[in-house]
Amino acid sequence: MLGKTALTQKIRENTAISFRCFIAACYTIGALLHLLDVFDLRLEFSQMHPYRQLWIVYLLLADTVTVFFLFRKAMWGLLGFHVVAISQLIAYWGYQEYFGRQDFLVVFHILTLAAYWKIRASQKRREYNDTKRHIK
Repeated sequence: MLGKTALTQKIRENTAISFRCFIAACYTIGALLHLLDVFDLRLEFSQMHPYRQLWIVYLLLADTVTVFFLFRKAMWGLLGFHVVAISQLIAYWGYQEYFGRQDFLVVFHILTLAAYWKIRASQKRREYNDTKRHIK
């Protein structure tokens, strides 16, 4: 039977793993949607302005690479998550006249970035407290 501290640690580890899997699943869906776009099955990619086509290809590649590294549990996956999230926030907030309003994606990326940093801060706080207890 796990003690209270061990159980709490296990829950925190599972939260981080679940979050990574959730992001990977969302980015997989995003990559699939962008793939549909490239083949004109969802949006009229062939009729888009070249900068929009480039944006969709960028998102397709960035989402795909991010998912690959998230499943490999590599640091590059977390970096990709941040690059994609921040680049979409910049595009959909700062350049709405070019990329349109994407309120759902803006909220999604703000919430997922906030959740990531909340989980990360909790992990660091726990590590610090464990180290502090170990030294005493």
